[in-house]
Amino acid sequence: MLGNSAGRRRGLGLAIGALLVSFAATACVKNVPQDGHSGKDAKAKGAGKLSLENGEGKAKGIVTYPGGDRTDWKMIELPSVGEGEKAVPTPGTLELKLQWTPPRPGLDLSFEVYDQYFFPVAAAKPKKKSKRTTKKVAPIEHAKGTYYVMVYASDRGDAGKYTLSANFTPDPVVQQFDLSKIEIPDPPKLAMVPEAPIPCDPKKFDDKNPACANVCPDPPDMAKPACSGKCPTPPDPNIKSCADTMPCPNPPDRKIKACTKNLWPACDPAKRDPGNPNCDGFRVKLSGKVVDVQVQGSGSVITINKGSNNGVAEGWAGKVMKGGKAVPGGDFVVIRVTKTTAIGKVGLNSDTVKTADAELSEP
Repeated sequence: MLGNSAGRRRGLGLAIGALLVSFAATACVKNVPQDGHSGKDAKAKGAGKLSLENGEGKAKGIVTYPGGDRTDWKMIELPSVGEGEKAVPTPGTLELKLQWTPPRPGLDLSFEVYDQYFFPVAAAKPKKKSKRTTKKVAPIEHAKGTYYVMVYASDRGDAGKYTLSANFTPDPVVQQFDLSKIEIPDPPKLAMVPEAPIPCDPKKFDDKNPACANVCPDPPDMAKPACSGKCPTPPDPNIKSCADTMPCPNPPDRKIKACTKNLWPACDPAKRDPGNPNCDGFRVKLSGKVVDVQVQGSGSVITINKGSNNGVAEGWAGKVMKGGKAVPGGDFVVIRVTKTTAIGKVGLNSDTVKTADAELSEP
């Protein structure tokens, strides 16, 4: 019995007063250790026991973050049938509720529930800026064995005198059957299970193994349909699967994918090798100067100081250049060549081209 209501109010007042004194004593401390004044129940191994009688039980206490006693642990042993090692846990529904009285409104407490292996089962989480002083978790169904409850002040400054209530309701008893007294017929007979097929090993190819019907041997046998698209041994660069996978030989072979352009020599303009990818689209380019200008209509006939001695021929393309940039409208075609000069007609006036450079290139 807790005594009459006047006694309860007096006890509650003393507890809250103790909390307020604790708050005042720690108000000037910069950092308050949350467990500086905790007892052994601050750890799970020192948990206080919450005993059940007729499926009900309560545990009371005080937690205060400012007072250095933030956490209390409680242990609940649920009923079982038998004793010692032969005891059989009784499954049921466990309900838990936390009520507390704070020293001032707005202070919050929370609690978490763990099974006997300390696996988290349920939690009543902190509530910010809440005036509630009651929390509970969803009923824990088919509960059995031992449970641990951690009651704690939710945040710095939180505290309260609490009551943790537990209610356990055993599951309904299910009718038990004695299987030894029930005649169970044998299952119907089935055909024998066929032997598992032997997988095909490409390195030990067996024509008699049905699993090898769609497998290509290693090394490939091009007579086998499954080897279509495979690269034979030795590899043949004329077969695409080989050309795509074989390394580049020396000298390079442009049919082989690994023979990239950087593995070939630069294109020799005098001996252009059609097998050398660096000669694909290769065009000789020469830079020269405009050494003579003749006015012709609205354009000019210009002479450049590069000729057949430099490899220039009629039909080459040309561009008038100034400052390293092409002059708009300055494109022309070489119409006559000497050993040292090339001549072309351009649609620019003489003032524009008389001090210009020219770039010549193969068509």
